[in-house]
Amino acid sequence: MTDQTPAPAPLPAAPVPAPDDLRDEAPTDPQARRPWRTAFLAGMASYLDAGTIVAVSASLTVWKGQFSLDAWQLGLLSAALTVCIGIGAIVGGRIGDRVGRKRVYSFDLLLYAFGLLWIVCAVVPGMLFIGVVIVGLAIGADVPTSITVVGETAPGKHRGRLVTFTQLLWGLGPLVVILVVLAASGFGEWMPRIVFGHLLVLALITWALRRRIGEPEAWRNARSTGAVREGVGVLFRGGLLKSTLFIMAFYALLTVGTNFYGSFGLYALETVGGLPGPTALLVSLIGVPVILITVLAIMRAMDGAARRPIFVVGAVVQVAAWILPLVLPVGAGTLVAAFVTYGIGTTMAGEAHYKVWSQELFPTELRSTALGLSFGAARIVSAISLVFVPTLLASGLAGVSVLMIVVTLGSGILGILFMPRTRGESIEAIDARLRLTSGR
Repeated sequence: MTDQTPAPAPLPAAPVPAPDDLRDEAPTDPQARRPWRTAFLAGMASYLDAGTIVAVSASLTVWKGQFSLDAWQLGLLSAALTVCIGIGAIVGGRIGDRVGRKRVYSFDLLLYAFGLLWIVCAVVPGMLFIGVVIVGLAIGADVPTSITVVGETAPGKHRGRLVTFTQLLWGLGPLVVILVVLAASGFGEWMPRIVFGHLLVLALITWALRRRIGEPEAWRNARSTGAVREGVGVLFRGGLLKSTLFIMAFYALLTVGTNFYGSFGLYALETVGGLPGPTALLVSLIGVPVILITVLAIMRAMDGAARRPIFVVGAVVQVAAWILPLVLPVGAGTLVAAFVTYGIGTTMAGEAHYKVWSQELFPTELRSTALGLSFGAARIVSAISLVFVPTLLASGLAGVSVLMIVVTLGSGILGILFMPRTRGESIEAIDARLRLTSGR
């Protein structure tokens, strides 16, 4: 080749490099050198989120007798928690993009702990509702900012497994809560106070340890260029519109199912399955190890080409789970079979994918906003359905099963059709690609 021969031009047809060509440079963010520590401390948001939902679910029967609550009040209590988690996520996610992730997760767990104090000390129904509202707002604000911290500080080729790791904590939350409930079941009306007290202690410990986590380098870079001043409207036009509508619709349908499982699983085992409280708690533990093993099994694969097949298989399994109550006799055994099967399916085709996709589909200056908006809107939609769940359960499993089939089928179809094909990119490459696509 002579000196006049032009150098080969880069391929113009591929705006996103092939996965095998993706290479992370040496991490510039100091937190990327200890990604698992950051993932654990930030992922405690998922532990507290799921743990709180199950703690409320496990306490419903006790509260029903202690405070003379009827079915509608029980539904309203669970719905209030879910709505407030949604509102907190929307507000907290936006604040995280505008003023920084650290300013949110440095204080929201203190507010969460304050709300737990109201529940622990409740002597009238009003105190329960006040505590649930505060707890929901605080933990809702924590989730989008914390997951974003994991996504932005993780090495690109390991982002899938690190973000999926937070789902392991999401599974551990209900497991530990149920074990605490079992240990405290002999204390009668003190049981809920002990359960929420354990969450209070963990929240304060997590808050203290998180103070060492700094602001992600990606957000500081976005602030230095003025990108963080972008308005929410950018999510609903141009190249980001499709991603926004997809992630919101997918997670809304998914959450209707997972929130029924988390909020009313124990209640269903007691009321429809006919199991006494302690037995229902023991039976509910059957599915938890299966879910945790499933998370561990897919963690590494979430960084590779197997991510899509995993989702497809999970989507089929979670729909099949809710066909079981329509063809098998109604009872505790049928419920357990449905719960375990659904747990496997939704772990393979659910929130882990949503969290990873939310890091890949939006630039740094809007990532926490988009995650908070989709997370919050989904929880609010789910809350509407939760108000009617106790009434549906009063007539058996058919109505709930049909609802679950519809929402799981919908989320599965959306995920298969619109899931992103990219993987392994550095956070800088994601930002460059998305800003180029959106013309910014």
